[in-house]
Amino acid sequence: MKHYYPAIFETAKEGGYTVTIPDIEGCFTEGRTLENAMWMAQDVIGCCLDDLEEKDYPRASGVNDVDTTGYKDFFVTLVEFDKSVYEQHCQALAIAREQMAAMA
Repeated sequence: MKHYYPAIFETAKEGGYTVTIPDIEGCFTEGRTLENAMWMAQDVIGCCLDDLEEKDYPRASGVNDVDTTGYKDFFVTLVEFDKSVYEQHCQALAIAREQMAAMA
């Protein structure tokens, strides 16, 4: 099942973006490019929700309901998260790491 969480993408002083997912406590990340920041946002949502059943996921706010007080040079957009896609990606990474370790 797909979930859509609003995310605040703020331009970082040193370049790239910092990303905050306000509906999930402690959920933030960064990326060097917008594409990388979007991927990292999906990944950090997965990490933060990993121990929860989907029925217990935090309810997503509307994009217009996000408090952006204190942010400068930012935009808010929805980030798609699909637990099954996230789990497949994690499994593929684990297999790749095992294969690399076997080759070493």
